[in-house]
Order: sequence, then structure tokens, then C-alpha cells
Amino acid sequence: MSSADGQKPKQIQLKPSMEALGIVLSFLCRSSPYAEFRAAKLIAAVQHQLSTRSHVCLVEDERMVAYAGWLPVSAADAERWLEGEHSLQPVPSDLTDAVALTIVSAADRRHVPQLIRACRTLVPQRNIYFKRDYAGKGARKAKLRAFRPG
Repeated sequence: MSSADGQKPKQIQLKPSMEALGIVLSFLCRSSPYAEFRAAKLIAAVQHQLSTRSHVCLVEDERMVAYAGWLPVSAADAERWLEGEHSLQPVPSDLTDAVALTIVSAADRRHVPQLIRACRTLVPQRNIYFKRDYAGKGARKAKLRAFRPG
């Protein structure tokens, strides 16, 4: 999806601040499932993602149109998480071999491919795990192979 001038949304990472936290939470809480989340859990997750620069935003016409945040994890833990056998625990970035996308939201689904490409660029050499629950219609679980630049 392009803005009025035909450009793709701009990819950015926010600096950790209360303002950045408010911007992300305001965007996320506009739609399900995040609008129904308990505030404390969502705030803690976004604060962690901002403070560790484990996120990417797409901005169009000075408005956030997409957000993705991840948690550095071990691939073994991520595999068990996909199967519902394990809860995720962060691993120091220098010791991680995978990331789990824990928050993904886009104002328009056409932003999702650009958002995922941005994630793969920001965490090269690591597989990206995610699962998406569809209200009463099952779930999609996936592992994206590591992006290897060059």
C-alpha cells in the first residue's frame, strides 16, 4: 500500500520513551486482539521491545500503520512454543539463535509483507517464529528461515 505520493510506508525503530510507548499502545489498542489484552502485560511487552530495539514500525503520512515486536529466544524454545508446550523466555541477544514475533499489527494487511521483510532484515541470521490465532477458526504457526544478506 502506498501513501498519497506513491511511496511505501517508511520503516523506523522508535527510541525508548514514554511518548514512543504511548504511540505504539495507541496504535495496537485500536483493534483486536490487542484491544482486549490486559494492560499490564501489553505495556510490559512493548516497553521491553522498545528498550531492546526489538521492534519495527511502518509510518505513512506521519501515522503508524504497522508494528511488529519480537523476543530473542532459542530455536528449541521457539519450536516448543509453537506447539503450545512452552512459554517464551528472553535470551540475551548475543546468545540467541531465533526470535519469536510476539506482537504484529497492521492497519491494512497489505503492509504485512513489508513489515515481515523489515523484521528479517533487522534480525539476519536468525529464524523467525510466529503463531497467529484466528478467533475460533484455528491457528497458523510458522517458522521463517533466516535471512542471510550478501
